[in-house]
Amino acid sequence: MNAGPVVSTLDYARLQPLLEGPHLDAPVWRLRTLLERARRVAPRQVPPDVVTMNSRVVVRHPGDNEPETYDLCYPDADSRGLSVLSPLGAALLGAREGESVECAGGRVSRRVTVERIAYQPERERHFDR
Repeated sequence: MNAGPVVSTLDYARLQPLLEGPHLDAPVWRLRTLLERARRVAPRQVPPDVVTMNSRVVVRHPGDNEPETYDLCYPDADSRGLSVLSPLGAALLGAREGESVECAGGRVSRRVTVERIAYQPERERHFDR
């Protein structure tokens, strides 16, 4: 049923300028690839179980007893959130609740599972975020 990743048209438009130029690092490459193959939908049509920009995501690393919570943010955001240009941030964008994603950082690759999305702007009708 899942036809691939979903990205809101607003997130796509805001992220596209970050990907211009000859970036070679893995998170930018992964984000660029995701945006090229993603199905773009209007913010009001984003399914409630999809990680979008500014979502608060609860993830679990294999073997950890407690989950961790991250706010997925733009790299220039004035916050303590997880940048979408970080390895984990790039892996989470477009992921769905219950999905495991692979995150490559440095020489190590790891998987995390999206346990739930505690906050998604589109689900709450906060379209200005």
